[in-house]
Amino acid sequence: MKFRKRLFVFIMILAIACVQWTPAFAASADSPQLEAESAIVIDADSGKILYEKDIYTKRQPASTTKIVTCMVVLEHLELDDTLTAKHDAVQMGSIIDIKKGEEFVVEDLLYALMLPSANDAAVAFAEEIGGNETNFCKLMNEWAEDCGAKSTNFLNPSGLNWQGQEEHLTTAYDLALITKEAMKNKTFRKLISTESYTMPATNKSKKRELKNTNKLLWDTEPITVEEETTSTKNGKTVVNTKEIEFVPKYEGTIGVKTGQTSTAGACLVGAVERNGTELISVVLNSGADSRFYDTAKMWDYVLENFYDTHNIVRKNEHVGKVRVKRGEHRHVAGIAESAAAVTVTSGAEIDGVTTEFEEMELQAPVKKGDKVGVIKVYNGNERVSQTDVVAAETIEKGGPLSYIGIPDWLAVLIYIAAALILLMLLIIWLLRRRARKRRRRRKAAAARGSQYQAGQSYQRQQRSGTRPPVRPNQESQQPSSDRRARNAAKRKKRKSKGRVQR
Repeated sequence: MKFRKRLFVFIMILAIACVQWTPAFAASADSPQLEAESAIVIDADSGKILYEKDIYTKRQPASTTKIVTCMVVLEHLELDDTLTAKHDAVQMGSIIDIKKGEEFVVEDLLYALMLPSANDAAVAFAEEIGGNETNFCKLMNEWAEDCGAKSTNFLNPSGLNWQGQEEHLTTAYDLALITKEAMKNKTFRKLISTESYTMPATNKSKKRELKNTNKLLWDTEPITVEEETTSTKNGKTVVNTKEIEFVPKYEGTIGVKTGQTSTAGACLVGAVERNGTELISVVLNSGADSRFYDTAKMWDYVLENFYDTHNIVRKNEHVGKVRVKRGEHRHVAGIAESAAAVTVTSGAEIDGVTTEFEEMELQAPVKKGDKVGVIKVYNGNERVSQTDVVAAETIEKGGPLSYIGIPDWLAVLIYIAAALILLMLLIIWLLRRRARKRRRRRKAAAARGSQYQAGQSYQRQQRSGTRPPVRPNQESQQPSSDRRARNAAKRKKRKSKGRVQR
């Protein structure tokens, strides 16, 4: 019996050890070497840890604190509410220089909080909701605890570590859990993915131009960072430093929040979406530019080693035709502007993948490269990727028949066919007219021939004396030459009778 208990305990310990070991991908020799003191990558859906480096050590979060500040504001205020500042901003790092009595729309002030990381905006929200920062931080800590954060303690809404606030701490793991929950909020996702925002003028200030501090979203200019590598020489480990040049902008970046103080170092909580797979990452106490490089390296490593990407639609692939109204052609060919793919856990099947082509209503002219639709990729019932479909060619405005859906090439054929039909009808009419004239000429000739024959017969009868009696109207019907001949015969007969009588 004791043996069974000991065996059971041994199995449980072994199982726990395996569970603890499973997510520790950072121990791999191929895993990226980071400047950050703490770092983590998790799957945004499952929460599974895909990379870790000292994720349970408490550290200062700097302005990544504002993730929780934003979520508490979204739970307590409406976006179109008006907030009035209670005092002028204190000089404390990044601010938008709020004035006492200045009125803000909540949504505008949230952009100031999350893009340039305005500390005075955080204080204004705290005083509006909690009356003071202390009360507001109680709400922040409650919200973080509800997310599963067990080692987090917020003492202010901005993340600044004032004297006496050294216990304003969290861990990389807690921040990942907090962000996982925050990403479920659509307004939060909209805020943290915005590259820049024009804050309207207020009663105390002109409009303000706000820029997101997260370079992974927008910065296409190369930056240089130092990277440490280790090698072994004569049995000793040698640390080498080299300069790396890279472009911060990372395809698929969603957000989330940067932070930096002299004691916390440079921090970054990030999120990236790649073909339906979403990752959340945290780096704490890195370099100002190295935090972006650290994050990009972690994302590359995780996406390469733990996920398989399957291209469902290739870039520039013909995906169908779209109807064009009033165009020289009825349809325009659509091609994928970029690839659409499905990213799944390594080894997972993708049997349930389908595509849907959503066409736009188009009217000529349509230029090459214009958006004509969207092709969406579904894994089961979940849409995991999509790409715009653009015109492969230019379709100019068509002729008159295009208004009834007849393209120009078909209109040309119709015009040619109509011309041929008219020409055939004209030829038939001319031929019939000619035939009628021939028939009339033949009838006239036949009539003249019969009259001539009748005259010849009459003259023969006259010469032979066998002329038949003429009816009263018959003589009038004889040709004029016959009448003249008869009249002359009569005159000759009268003259001969006169000579005999004398």
